[in-house]
Amino acid sequence: MREKVIRNYFFLCDTVIRDSQSGSFSFINVRRSMISESFPCSMGGFFVAAGFKLSALSGDYKNQITVQLKIISPSNKIVFDIKQIVPMEQNKGDYHGIDFIIQIGRFTCKEPGNYRIQLLDFGNELVLGETDFEVLFPPRPNFSQKSPEEIEKLLEHPDVIKKVESSVRCPHCKHEKTFTICLERDLFKRMEQEIAFPDDLIYTCEQCGEWKIHLGRMMLYMYKKLGSRSQGKK
Repeated sequence: MREKVIRNYFFLCDTVIRDSQSGSFSFINVRRSMISESFPCSMGGFFVAAGFKLSALSGDYKNQITVQLKIISPSNKIVFDIKQIVPMEQNKGDYHGIDFIIQIGRFTCKEPGNYRIQLLDFGNELVLGETDFEVLFPPRPNFSQKSPEEIEKLLEHPDVIKKVESSVRCPHCKHEKTFTICLERDLFKRMEQEIAFPDDLIYTCEQCGEWKIHLGRMMLYMYKKLGSRSQGKK
């Protein structure tokens, strides 16, 4: 007889709390996406919580079921695979109930995109359900850039920072890239130094091509520091 699966819930969340008296769950900070500033990156520290009902079960489950959870990358590679034995509720009519929580430790995300979570009844090779979540770069921040008049006034002061340099270093090949922002009167020079940054602010290592990082946080720091007073001067 063919099994029928009814999905009650399927969540990714930061925390799961179960009421000791009623047995009901509370899901804290339900997620559909996660953010990383660089790739590859280590991802994890969250929970997968799911509840199903199975009807017309075949075979002897002995009041438990082995559930397999897989996380599949955008390039269709399995990046996380775990099996867990889950107790089953007593038969209620034609259905057996299954509620379980799996804590995700750590797995490697090599690329941004949609990651698929697949849950299976391992012993019977039955797909219980699927869901997905997106791993993406941070949004582009808003930079507070100075007007030509502000730049002109700052250039008259000897005790302000007129040039800021910041570097990123590839963790794989150790290649280092330095970015520079200066206080410039000339509009074309200001445009020229901005062109040195990628349009989407995502820098890919020029040497190995294996590492990507979003430069938004670094640029915010650079623009904040530019035009401020030099350390130690009042």
